[in-house]
Amino acid sequence: MVRLILRTELRSLFNYWKSLGETKMVLYIILGLLLLLFPLPMLVSVVFSLTLSVEESMLDGYMLLLSITAAVILLLLSIHFIIKDMILDRNVQLYLSFPISAAELFFAKFIKHGIIYTASILLPLGVVIGTGLAMRFGQWMLLADSLVYFLVLSILITASAYAFIFLTANILPVRKVSEILSFLGGISFILVYLVLLQVGGSVGGVLSFLADLPITFSGFLYGYEVFPGTLAAVLLIAAAVLALKAAELVSVRALSRGWEAGGRSGRKHRMTDGRVRHPIGSLMQKDLKLTTRNFKEIAALLPYYLMPLLFIYFSTSVDAGSAAEGIGASQLLVTAIGGTLVISLFIGAYNTARDAEHFAMLKALPLSGKHIAGAKYGFTLLTTAPVVMAAFAVAWVFSSAGIGVLLQLLLFIILMSMAAVPVGMYIGSANPVVSSKNPVKRLDTASNIVITIVIFAVLVLTAIILGVIGDDEVSTIQLLTAGGILLVMALSSLWMLRKVGARYDQGFKITYKD
Repeated sequence: MVRLILRTELRSLFNYWKSLGETKMVLYIILGLLLLLFPLPMLVSVVFSLTLSVEESMLDGYMLLLSITAAVILLLLSIHFIIKDMILDRNVQLYLSFPISAAELFFAKFIKHGIIYTASILLPLGVVIGTGLAMRFGQWMLLADSLVYFLVLSILITASAYAFIFLTANILPVRKVSEILSFLGGISFILVYLVLLQVGGSVGGVLSFLADLPITFSGFLYGYEVFPGTLAAVLLIAAAVLALKAAELVSVRALSRGWEAGGRSGRKHRMTDGRVRHPIGSLMQKDLKLTTRNFKEIAALLPYYLMPLLFIYFSTSVDAGSAAEGIGASQLLVTAIGGTLVISLFIGAYNTARDAEHFAMLKALPLSGKHIAGAKYGFTLLTTAPVVMAAFAVAWVFSSAGIGVLLQLLLFIILMSMAAVPVGMYIGSANPVVSSKNPVKRLDTASNIVITIVIFAVLVLTAIILGVIGDDEVSTIQLLTAGGILLVMALSSLWMLRKVGARYDQGFKITYKD
């Protein structure tokens, strides 16, 4: 029966691939080829060269660092996708309606998720590291030991994911667990990047610290010896079996009790205050509730709200050896304009595309598209410009710029937001997506590509401009010119806002998925 379930899952994957359409198939194939041609060979080369060159005294720390990093990342990934596959898609209930035992379903799903989300990544990593260690020490048995180690690690990660999901289900609804993990993923998107840039030069110190821990791989993953190597392999396999049995016990017990996603309703009956609000104010309040209703909504926007950190970091890292207190006026102004453009563009597009979920309700309201677009414009301005202003105001405190630069900075942020938000709204209203499996996926592929290209272009241009002007002070003529251009852009964008209002009147071209 396990084989039959796996065959069904494989057929489901093929059917999903066929349903994507030719355009997305070609896009994914191109992205896959680009991944195989550039980042993957680079990553393999770095890991292989480190395996060959790292000092033997630090090999324990090196292997421990790789293991911890892979375990944390793949554990979060596995938990998120296991919840999505087994809970949110509700195919577990469908399987259990057939003469299939909970244990058979668990083993089939465990094999599928283990292969896709952990083994498919860790086993190639084991081949690279094992080959490097075997060449370095002249012991090809190390390749087999490396494969055993990373296979066991993949089993432990998948088993931990299952145990976490079904144990926390007794405390929290799994939908909340998935939302919290998405929230953490949104934070890590930008923070991991900044941490890597900040501590990238101190990897040796990290390895030295980990190497001092009472954990050793000697005799098993390097410097192979028969007795320690065999004993370690047996103990690892035993640990994998115990972890699998523990995950089976927890998961099968929950599945046999008819466990499913959901939870108690958190709906509270509130008394209305009887006040009649202005339609635009009511629409803005609606958008605020939609944004704060769960962690997934916040997680989808959080990376872009944290984008000012990235631009502020750029302003301190373009010149080698520059410090935070050395940020000049030109650096603050250029990075603020670039950061505001990126944030306003995406959040404007995302908030507008979200209206596709309840577009029929909006059409039924006795309001014109102009009013709806105006409310969306006001809400997006109020949730973007103050965030960017606060971030760069903090950066200004640690800079060498005067109070006049701060006032100019805040004005430029407001003007840039006013100019970029309508453009983002126009992109978001072009072809919004409504997905039942992934509700926060609201922008179509074309819109995502456009915004990604803009982000990349802005980052590159920001770095180029900062490299050209350096710490030079901006002249009054340059400031007036920049302010005039931003003012013209802000006023011209009102034409784009009217176009968005017309789309609300005519109706969105909505794509429904899943």
